Amino acid sequence: MLAMSDTRIDDFLPIFANSGVPVTFLVPTPTGFEKSIMDATAPVRNYLHEMNIHDYSIQLQGPDYKVILPTFFVTDTELIETTVSLYRPVTKKGDPRIWFGKLKRYCSPCNLLAIISIDKILYVINLSNNKIKESLLCGGFVYDVLKEAEHKENSIAEELLAKLKVIHNRGFIPSITPGDSGVGDTLENALGISRNNSPTPDYKGIELKSTRLTRNGENRNKTRNTLFTRVPDEGMSYREIVDNYGKIQIPRGSTEARLQLYETLRASRKNAYDLLIQVQPKDDKLLLIHQDNSGSEIIEHYVSAWLMKNLREQLLIKHRETFWVKALSENINGIEHFRYDRVLHTKKPNASLLAPLFETDKITIDLAAHYKPDGKWRNHGVLFKMNPDDIPMLMGNPIEYIL
Repeated sequence: MLAMSDTRIDDFLPIFANSGVPVTFLVPTPTGFEKSIMDATAPVRNYLHEMNIHDYSIQLQGPDYKVILPTFFVTDTELIETTVSLYRPVTKKGDPRIWFGKLKRYCSPCNLLAIISIDKILYVINLSNNKIKESLLCGGFVYDVLKEAEHKENSIAEELLAKLKVIHNRGFIPSITPGDSGVGDTLENALGISRNNSPTPDYKGIELKSTRLTRNGENRNKTRNTLFTRVPDEGMSYREIVDNYGKIQIPRGSTEARLQLYETLRASRKNAYDLLIQVQPKDDKLLLIHQDNSGSEIIEHYVSAWLMKNLREQLLIKHRETFWVKALSENINGIEHFRYDRVLHTKKPNASLLAPLFETDKITIDLAAHYKPDGKWRNHGVLFKMNPDDIPMLMGNPIEYIL
């Protein structure tokens, strides 16, 4: 849909990136404009979900379940009050729709519309309008609206930081779950966040990532942080990869063998399962390759692939703004306890750097899946990971807070 825009989106991306304000874009097609219908594209749906405004995935089909919310059109001099309709029609499998009241008075087909949120109210900015564009670029009324949104964004980070300081002052808190997941689960529980597997950020648009600084009072080796999880978009499925390249092994602490694949994928060399990743710039893909070195020549077989555009989108959704929280760990009366001491605050990841970071092994991928002895399939996701010391390469200028 953005390809139909009559205005270059690239001219505006640095402005929104520098502000740190989350934004999504829509372009009314001529047909949709005439029929007063617009598709709620994946970026729009993710944005509304991330900003806690609307979740299409749980919305029922039909006019009875339409959601209407207050909205403002931004001009070069004022705000025009209107509404937005969010719905799923009975026809066409209930494809998510969005429409703004009085839109035909505000824009034309193929105009580029930026959508931002302030206090969960949507503000629509017609970037194809020359007066509005000038007001944004030259510090006028539209720029002031963006600065107000930026102020609200900063207040959320300040709110979260204040809560983390309160949690730090509680001292060592008993883990609510055993094992490595305890450090994150315990922090989210203390913040009142219920455990979930949502791809969107944890706290009002801010992602939380927690790791241990110590274990039982001793410094521990730095472990890689999980950026996000995503199974391949093409080729073999996760399960088929294990079926074809996994090995029968006895896991640590067990006496029963199982078919499993627990290993890191990197670009510089193949792993113990003869698998590696390769960036393919021509098709903008990240390939999973099986490399056979048994003969006189190296033979490579295509296994699966991720679309780089999907990986970039995943990164921007998950880590638009992140608190990387670090905790001390102590064993008290046989139970692990955590004290959350430090925060690394990052914003605005540079998604264009994903490809070179894969090529230099700064970002690696962990496969973690197996069949239980009874044949049941288990997996822990396809985990895209990065060493904490390398995070600034991807995330820009981080700020560290000592709680």
